[in-house]
Amino acid sequence: MNWRDWLAPENIGFVAVGIVTGAIALIGVESACDADVGARTKPASLLPSGAPSKEPAIDPGLLRCAQLPIEEADDPSCKDLWVKERKRFLGNGEPAQPAEHLIDMFPSHRSPAAGASPKPKSE
Repeated sequence: MNWRDWLAPENIGFVAVGIVTGAIALIGVESACDADVGARTKPASLLPSGAPSKEPAIDPGLLRCAQLPIEEADDPSCKDLWVKERKRFLGNGEPAQPAEHLIDMFPSHRSPAAGASPKPKSE
C-alpha cells in the first residue's frame, strides 16, 4: 500500500483521528508517569537533615572488620567480634520457648499426643 493512498481525501479523517488518539495516549502516559514520580519524591526541605538517629551507633571495631580486605580476613580480633555478634544475633542455640508452649499448626486435626487416637482408614 502506498502512502499516497492514506492521504486520499476519503482517508484523511481516519488518519487525523489516529494522530489525535495517539497524542492523547502519549500525554496520558506521560502525565501518569510524572504524577507517580512526583508522589514518590519529597522536596529536600521536608527531609530531616540533622535529626538524631534512633538506631544505635555502629561499633567501630565491627566497621573496621567489615572493611578489611580479603587478605586480612583471618584477623583474630575480628573473628572474636564476629563470634560475639553471631551469638548476640542468633542466640545461644537454645529454643526461645520451651516445647510445651509450641503452637499447634493444625488445631482441627487431633494428634495422639493431644489425647485422641487417630481413626484408622477404612476401605
